[in-house]
Amino acid sequence: MEIKIRPLQIEDAKISYKWRNDPEVFKYTGAHYDHEIAYADEANWIKKIKTNKDEYRCAILVDDEYIGNIYLTDIENGSATYHIFIGNKSYWGKGIATEASRQIIEYGFNELNLNQINLKVKHDNIAAKALYVKLGFKEYDMDDVWLSMRLLRKC
Repeated sequence: MEIKIRPLQIEDAKISYKWRNDPEVFKYTGAHYDHEIAYADEANWIKKIKTNKDEYRCAILVDDEYIGNIYLTDIENGSATYHIFIGNKSYWGKGIATEASRQIIEYGFNELNLNQINLKVKHDNIAAKALYVKLGFKEYDMDDVWLSMRLLRKC
């Protein structure tokens, strides 16, 4: 199984708009939509974000099949915020997020010259928290819903 990441493309909207409408896929994310996301909405969103200089938004591919997204956003002053979701549920629990995360973390530290990568994860997202700990992220803050974690380049 070959896992790789590549920048998002407009064509990805043909698949990803369906994930945005699946409450199970978006259960643990901070994104909540009050309307159904149409293909045109998703295509326009991808078009817009591709011009943002403070973001690196990628598709996750398994054997060239698009199965999820992984991002570094808010890139500024040597730090960024990490996000991931596997939209194709048949790939959940197969270790794909681990490899995709390693790739984007390496890109962030080596190509974007980041010093730290931050994330927020919901307390009840046990699988994601285990992934982040395995990747080396450390807890540094929390509230009633979210746990904040960071990974430092020097670590």
